[in-house]
Formats: sequence, C-alpha cells, structure tokens
Amino acid sequence: MSQFSDALFIGGSGRSGTTIAGKLLSRHQEVILAKPIEIKFLTSGNGLLDLYLNPRVSRSGKVRVAPNANLKKFIKSADDKWWLRKGKKSGVTGLSTGIERAKWDALIADLKVEIDENRFQACQNFFRGYLDIQKREATSHLWIDTTPPNLMRANEIAHLLPGARFLHMIRDGRDVASSVVREPWGPSKHFEALDWWKERMLLILKETREIESSVHHLWMEDLVENDREASLEKLLKFLNLGPDSKMFDYFRETINPSSAHTGRWRQEVKRASEFDSKYQKILEGLIKEGLKLPTKQT
Repeated sequence: MSQFSDALFIGGSGRSGTTIAGKLLSRHQEVILAKPIEIKFLTSGNGLLDLYLNPRVSRSGKVRVAPNANLKKFIKSADDKWWLRKGKKSGVTGLSTGIERAKWDALIADLKVEIDENRFQACQNFFRGYLDIQKREATSHLWIDTTPPNLMRANEIAHLLPGARFLHMIRDGRDVASSVVREPWGPSKHFEALDWWKERMLLILKETREIESSVHHLWMEDLVENDREASLEKLLKFLNLGPDSKMFDYFRETINPSSAHTGRWRQEVKRASEFDSKYQKILEGLIKEGLKLPTKQT
C-alpha cells in the first residue's frame, strides 16, 4: 500500500462543490473529514508544499537568502494564519480545532531537526504525523481534506505524498461565476468571474494530466441531478468504499439541485444570452484540453 493511500484531497476551482462532496463522504463509516475541513497549511503560500520545494523567490517576488527562511515562514504562517481563523458564519476554525498545540509543536520540533538532512523526507514525515494524529481517535480508513486549491497543486502533492488520491469537483462555470461574485476574495463581475473559472480549470487540467489514474473528475450537476446514483457508485468504486446506509440517507435527503443552487445564473446574470455564449466558447477550449462534459449539458 502506498504511504498516503489513506488520504483524499478534494478540490476544484472554488465554489465548485468541494464542501458538499466532503460532507457527503464523511457520512461513510470508513471516512473521516479533516478538522478543519480545509487545513490550508499544505497548499497555501508559505505552506508545506512551498517548504518542500524551497523556492528562493516567494510568490510575492521577495528573494529569500537567509538559512531556513522558508521554514521560518511556514511556522509563522501556521501561527498567524492557520491556527485560528474566523468561521464563515460564526465562531472560530483553523488547525486548533483538529490538533492539540503540544502535538503540533512536537511535529514542528521534529521538522526543524530533520529538514537540513533531508527536506523531502522531513516534509513527508510532518504530514504523515499530522495525518496519524487526526486519524488516531477513529477507525476510519480514509481521511479527506476539502481545500479548493488542492487540485491546482495536485501534481506537487502527488510527488510529496505518494499514493494520495484526488477528487476534482467541477461545477457549471456559469453557476460558479454567480457564486464567486458574492465573495470578497474573487471577481465582482459575472463575465470576469467566467474568465477566472476558465484559468483555474486550465491549471487543474494541466496539474492532473500526469496523474490521471489518481484523479476522479466529478461534475456536481451529475451528482445532484443528472446521474445521481451512477455518479455516486463510480465515486465509491474509485475510493474502494462499499455501500453505507448513513451516507445513502444523507445523499437522498440533502444532495439535490436546490441545495447546490443549480442554474442560479439564469436569474442573476444580466445579458444572460451573451454570458452563456461566452461560457460555451470557454467549454470548447477546455474540451480540447481534456475536459469531459457532464452527462447532461444545459
């Protein structure tokens, strides 16, 4: 068994159904959802992937020449950005909800000791240790994280964490655009949000090209409406999971077009015909890059 075959990374463009997929699968008796459900520290800037790759120039363009500058950035980012975060609705989330501070500090201490000898192994050991702590209290075989950028850095994750699997959640780009414009971190106009979706989809298709056997691409529209039972069956087969009554009950009761806001763009976008025309052209380009369309296209 590959070292990280017990890890599934769900991702997508953002606003693409990653949380829905994670919550559905977490109802299965053999699955545990990460706490928090988006761990952040793997794919974010100054995260574990950046620490492993050890870039001399940061994403913001700053040159790092000090010894172990990226390690210091990783530790600082964990303390300042990932340990405690405000919840979307209320309360707090962050790494503190899923690991005791003493255990996190112990992982950091080991990382400091090991990183100069073998950076790759040190980062790998750090993640294995974190994963084992999260799974220690459960009998679950599969651990799931739902940080959207997971698929945008899938090739890097696959190299650092051999055996890891990926679920690419795809959602109609028109609905993604309608959802993104409501968020403070994305484009504020629908037509710009379509371009935003396209660029992220192109990046994901590029990142997954060499690791296709480890990736399952799933349109949310198929899961919630077009081909519900067959889509779920294919997903469970990919994950080597058997049937589970609790998960099936949740699927029947909760996973539906209204909960996914399918088709919301039709009521929210001005110049809808022009918007749709642009989307169809984007789809044509993505198909040439390897994207497979949902069972039923609208």
